[in-house]
Amino acid sequence: MSLTDHLRRKIQQQGPIPFFHFMEEVSAHYYSSQRNPVGKDGDFYTSADLDPVFGQLLARQFEQWSREFDSFTLIELGAGHGLLARDILGCRRFPYMILERSPAMRRRQQELLRPYDVTWIDQLPDNVTGCIFSNEFYDALPVHRVVRRGGILKEIYVSEDFQEIEGDLTESLEAPLAEGQMADISVEAKRWEHRIGEALGRGYHLVIDYGYLHDEFYAQPRGTLMCYWHHQAVEDPYVRIGEQDITAHVNFSDLIEEGRTVSLETVKFTSQMKYLVSLGILDEIQALAVT
Repeated sequence: MSLTDHLRRKIQQQGPIPFFHFMEEVSAHYYSSQRNPVGKDGDFYTSADLDPVFGQLLARQFEQWSREFDSFTLIELGAGHGLLARDILGCRRFPYMILERSPAMRRRQQELLRPYDVTWIDQLPDNVTGCIFSNEFYDALPVHRVVRRGGILKEIYVSEDFQEIEGDLTESLEAPLAEGQMADISVEAKRWEHRIGEALGRGYHLVIDYGYLHDEFYAQPRGTLMCYWHHQAVEDPYVRIGEQDITAHVNFSDLIEEGRTVSLETVKFTSQMKYLVSLGILDEIQALAVT
């Protein structure tokens, strides 16, 4: 049975489902398929797919941080097909763990990273000393789509013919939306931030992702949900169900606020380009130009 037929049957039996559950099932199927979603033959690139210098510069950052500790473990969340891990470990052999939920992606990572000592885990360990980091992990988490109607916040549900209808909230959500404005709220992102804060004993948490702070996040009239198929942006999440990437921008203010509740202090918030410049990417580019 196709994913589309499975979802249609489920909705017929249970009634319309919140978009959150639709995205959760579709993304799980998408990342578990045999087709590699990342890279030239997939639907999108990450920075690690474009040049190994990205991982090499992160390795430089981790090396700097590791000097503060007797031991330093890296834990990567959702490692794609493992290129970033390979480029980091090619510079320095840190103790390295990958938390990967997709069996298909885990197999790709294990094949690529066979020369390195990497441990795959299903949940975060306790009392980590090191860095828990991610690259384009949070923007793939399922979101609650909400809209304000008649002054009331309503949640978007998906009907059996894959049309959007509005209903009651499935959990307590707040959003400063104008009448008719939509937003894509990731409760899962806040939950992950909480887990990370509880797991991290000493060290750093690094998030590399697409997103905004609070005011800009809620300035988007139709939210930030977008799909990608063969490197083309697609606005409709109900075409090619299970065959295209679904993503939504991160509300970094939510992560910062949730982090504070578990003793995570924000020491830097910046753009990826400014961060890479601070790590020396311009020197690397100049060296390439000379050679």
